[in-house]
Amino acid sequence: MMRLTRNTATVLLATAAMPAAAADDEAGTILLDIRARYEAVEQDGKLDAEAATLRTRLGWQSPQWAGFTVLLEGESVIALGSDTYNSGLNGQTAYASIKDDDVTELNRLQVSYAASEHARITVGRQLLSFDGNRFVGSPSWRQDRNSHDAVRVDLSQDGWRASYVYHDRVLRGPGDDFDWDSDSHLVNLGYTINDSAELTGFAYFIDLTDPAAPQDRSNMTWGGRLTGSVPLGEARLSYAAMLARQSDYGSSTADFELGFASFDVRVSGAGGTLLFGYDVLDGDGSNTIATPLGSGHSFHGWADAFSGGGAQSTVDGLEDLRFGGSYEGTLEAGFLSGWEIGAVHRDFSSQRNGDDLGREWDAWLNFDLPGNVGLSFQFADYRGGSSPLSPADRTKQWVVLTYSR
Repeated sequence: MMRLTRNTATVLLATAAMPAAAADDEAGTILLDIRARYEAVEQDGKLDAEAATLRTRLGWQSPQWAGFTVLLEGESVIALGSDTYNSGLNGQTAYASIKDDDVTELNRLQVSYAASEHARITVGRQLLSFDGNRFVGSPSWRQDRNSHDAVRVDLSQDGWRASYVYHDRVLRGPGDDFDWDSDSHLVNLGYTINDSAELTGFAYFIDLTDPAAPQDRSNMTWGGRLTGSVPLGEARLSYAAMLARQSDYGSSTADFELGFASFDVRVSGAGGTLLFGYDVLDGDGSNTIATPLGSGHSFHGWADAFSGGGAQSTVDGLEDLRFGGSYEGTLEAGFLSGWEIGAVHRDFSSQRNGDDLGREWDAWLNFDLPGNVGLSFQFADYRGGSSPLSPADRTKQWVVLTYSR
């Protein structure tokens, strides 16, 4: 269907040449997002890896004209320093994996038409995000963000909303080598019950038609999600619960039917947040819950012990029990305006037989700096359990500097 051009250099030059007045409504909006990151990985069985990378996204969104809006965005990733890590493209397979490499590409090129305030269609390369990115999303943890070639229709009326997506390709990165062609249909329906609750139902028919893709992870997933928040004294309690069923579909030669459940609750007040969550991903000994269009890093630990290749679990499934907390505050210092510190502990076991799959600690310290600049220090440490399916032990550290406008 769509095979959008990747002439990003032209896109970037055209965007950069826009006059300064492009920041106002009449000439559209300049989009700029810069992230510099240092990442270090120690993993059993691999050489220690280090990577310093710089990611720049530059784009432009037009003003609306007769209901039409155009958005185009180029993305460039530059690897700085030595090549002592495995990017997936550089051949350094003895090192631990850090999937960031030099790449310049077209991240978004979409045309939207708003027929009314209740109906919109978007065509082209775009970002997709449904239900927290679990099954369909545009994760941005790696420097080369995932985007999608798709046609999307959105409708809304009186608390109801409906989205349909025809999905043609997921651009996974780094570069073009890991993109997957698809012939998929995504349906997402939502209803705002009241100020404290929203109910969502979904059915995703995902067919990975690309021979280079893990086609046995083509699947049909359907389910529901309930989210909301309620006051709890002077604090606030927020919650999210999801149930889903998944079976083989389309190009898959596997035969499976699996269940998924997730529950998350947070209590926030006076700058602090306490969280508790529990996820269950079924496995039958040969297959597990597949998420080829979803996010990986956002779930089951920042060490990415279980995510990769369109899945987030072992073939015996995964149970993820987690708890943690964070605290944030403001500062009057000239170079700091706010900060946040937090940590999460996870305990992993297999869903099929309860085997010990290990534990993980994730921690972070974030600072808000003047001028839309952010500085973040992040840490993840995974230690495998007694099960032979436990991934290799690993420790990861990041220092991240961001700017956006």
